[in-house]
Amino acid sequence: MKTTVERVDDTTVKLSVTVEAERVREAIDHAAGHLSSQVKVPGFRPGRVPRKVLESRLGSDALVQEAVREFLPQFYSEAAQAESLEVVGPPEFDLDTFEDGKEAAFTATVEVRPEFDVPEYAGLQVPHPEWEVTEEDITGQLDQLRDRFAELETVDRAARAGDYVVVTLVGERDGERVDAVSVDDLLYQIPVLDDEDEEHEAQLDRHLLGASAGDVLTFVDTLGPDYGDLAGTEVELTATVGQVKAKRLPELDDDFAVTASEFDTIDELRSELTGQLATHKRNQARADLRGKVVDAVCDLVDVPLPQALVNNELRFRLNRIASQAEQYDMSLDAYFNAAGTTAQDALAELEEDARNTVKAQLVVDAVGRQAGIDVSQEDVGAEIARQSMRTGRPPEELAEFMTHPDRIGALVSDAFRRKTIDHLVDSVQVLSAPPPDPEPEPDPEPTGQAAGDEN
Repeated sequence: MKTTVERVDDTTVKLSVTVEAERVREAIDHAAGHLSSQVKVPGFRPGRVPRKVLESRLGSDALVQEAVREFLPQFYSEAAQAESLEVVGPPEFDLDTFEDGKEAAFTATVEVRPEFDVPEYAGLQVPHPEWEVTEEDITGQLDQLRDRFAELETVDRAARAGDYVVVTLVGERDGERVDAVSVDDLLYQIPVLDDEDEEHEAQLDRHLLGASAGDVLTFVDTLGPDYGDLAGTEVELTATVGQVKAKRLPELDDDFAVTASEFDTIDELRSELTGQLATHKRNQARADLRGKVVDAVCDLVDVPLPQALVNNELRFRLNRIASQAEQYDMSLDAYFNAAGTTAQDALAELEEDARNTVKAQLVVDAVGRQAGIDVSQEDVGAEIARQSMRTGRPPEELAEFMTHPDRIGALVSDAFRRKTIDHLVDSVQVLSAPPPDPEPEPDPEPTGQAAGDEN
């Protein structure tokens, strides 16, 4: 077999292959044997039909086409391996010749892993994500806890964002009641929206803001995807406000600490929440640091991205979203609309995310190869343990699944990238990092008789 490689662009090559005439004859003979087991010819048992008889019944082209179908991928794989091509996508074949008694010639145009210089990352300065617990963090946690023990009380004022209203809704379409949107004495909370959410504010929320007990509100609304066959239908809504209720939060005192926790004083409760927040915030910051380091290294280099890898990542993300939409019995368009975006905008954002992910993977892989990162059996076991904790599946079950020959490569790749990112974090200069966690206090040395002193 003879092979030559011509680079088409930064991510694509054209592989030209010439296959010996003898191998072509063997391929056609093998194809004839395969077809002879499928074709019924009077007077011959399946698998025993001579090649000349097959050619007379099917034509020589049928045998060649079968040989091409079976052996062209094999010849291509051998050629790609001989040229040490790191293929990342399916090939496009252009067959020149494939005839019995002659050399076969074909080309395969295929995307390959791009070549680029690994950037100088040693000593790169990367700010550590925020890790210190602020008074605002503690107040937020206490407010969430107070909210769980809040009581609703009727107020004599107009409704505000965050308030609850007791409202009776009646929906009509062409003068007939729409039961799907009609309800009596519904306790409904008016959401607190930020600037971005306000663009998609619901009609009901918009009309209830500023309403008081006894108000009767009428408006037209378009039903969303949650209403199944009625989605997209315009209905006339009448909302009668019965009561406006507001939350009354408990005081932050010792009585609240006893009610809401196992602690006797508010100071003890605050101290416990501070410790929990500190642990959580540090752990989250450490995880976020890994992503920031990878992003900082990626910013140092331009990487041509094979479209096949981008498409694979985009397909993975779309499949994940489609599964989420299916759980809600929604189409993708309806799911995107419910999220406050359009399919076109969502796809553009997903593709940008996919491109960033592919670039990060290519850069991390290049760094790992240059740094000589290797993956041991212990690394694979640790990766299985991490994924077991993340997914909640038993380690033994996950190990059996992940070490299947079709999946072990992905598992090793995950472990390789994790070790490479560890290497990157150790190599850069992290600014404003938290101090190391304190070492656990050693157990005191036993003394006297307890130490075995026999005197």
